Amino acid sequence: MEPDHLMVLRRDLRRLERMLAIQEEGCCSKVTLAQCHTLLEMEQSGSTTTTGALAEALSLDKSTLSRTIDQLAKSGHISRKIDPKDRRYTILKLTKKGQAECDSINATANRQYGEIFSTIPEAQHVEIGRSLSQFLQALTHYYTHNHILECDCEEI
Repeated sequence: MEPDHLMVLRRDLRRLERMLAIQEEGCCSKVTLAQCHTLLEMEQSGSTTTTGALAEALSLDKSTLSRTIDQLAKSGHISRKIDPKDRRYTILKLTKKGQAECDSINATANRQYGEIFSTIPEAQHVEIGRSLSQFLQALTHYYTHNHILECDCEEI
């Protein structure tokens, strides 16, 4: 890509980051952004997971994630239980309160993205999704290949 095109792309990515941060703050108003991402990742993984699996999925180290998990457990959004099959692991599970928070976040985000996409011709919706997925795969490959992300992040 030409340097001038890269500059425009980088500018647009910065704008996108800011806009997504605003959108996420609006959706996750009852919890922090880190808690929001943790809850949604737990929901996507089937609501039951381990700290290690969650840290890998979120591209975080366990110590960083443990503070978020502590806060979510204290607020009643998740429960923790020692794995009876292997006491080295703790099973994390969404509580009813945690699932209700996920439902609220998802409803708000779906409504917002629905409104955003209503301004884009429907024929371009799939193309946007494919392009975004391809770009995320390229980013993931770059960051994992250069050891910036220390995880198997195929599903970021």
